[in-house]
Amino acid sequence: MTQTVQNPVTGIFGTGNIQWFTSSGTWLVPPGINSCRVRMWGGAGWASSNGGSGGGFSLKEVLDLSSTASVVVTVGTGGTSTSTTGGTSSFGSYCSATGALTNGGNPGTGVGGDINTTGGSASSNAGAGSASLFGNGSNVGGVGAGTGGGAGSTSNTVFGTGGFMSTGGFYNSLTYSVIPPTAGAYLSIPSIDYLGTGGGGGFGQSGVNGGGAGSTGGSSSFPAGGGSATSPIGGNGLVIVEW
Repeated sequence: MTQTVQNPVTGIFGTGNIQWFTSSGTWLVPPGINSCRVRMWGGAGWASSNGGSGGGFSLKEVLDLSSTASVVVTVGTGGTSTSTTGGTSSFGSYCSATGALTNGGNPGTGVGGDINTTGGSASSNAGAGSASLFGNGSNVGGVGAGTGGGAGSTSNTVFGTGGFMSTGGFYNSLTYSVIPPTAGAYLSIPSIDYLGTGGGGGFGQSGVNGGGAGSTGGSSSFPAGGGSATSPIGGNGLVIVEW
């Protein structure tokens, strides 16, 4: 998909065009384009007996494409029962973002980029947040403000945590109080800067926008948010190219 976008933080790159890769493919270098900016997330891990850790993030400006006709793009998928570790995303040999290991294992991290951040670590059956441009993903129960996606909470009376400009969810089974997690500000406009800024789900809630899933029923979120032990599939990765 190619579209013109508005990037409040990092600004429009080059001609303002963007292509999103939600599955692996090839980016064809447009005529007259000598540079691009790429960012990516690796897949979150499988979470059958523990929460899923978050995928890593990498951003890189590729400055000399004058002799390059195309670049192979790999998009890492979230971990499943048959492929438990989240897949690694990459843009040729320029940079990559690894996926998270299974069942609360090591989170993914960025490799070779100008900015590289690491996903959050999962525990207690809840999922951790994905990494982002703004920092590492939140661990389960960790502080999320100013970092990547928030982690899901581990108790029915504890909030999930929020990432950059987002809030975590909350569920109290005793009073039936429910507050859903929210994504970062400015998401109503097309922007790539705010992906990976999601809130983590409270008890039994799914994360949003890269936030981790709350324990006992919460699902993973896109991109690269960790799932819960009861909804164990990890969030898929993503590669975005601007030129």
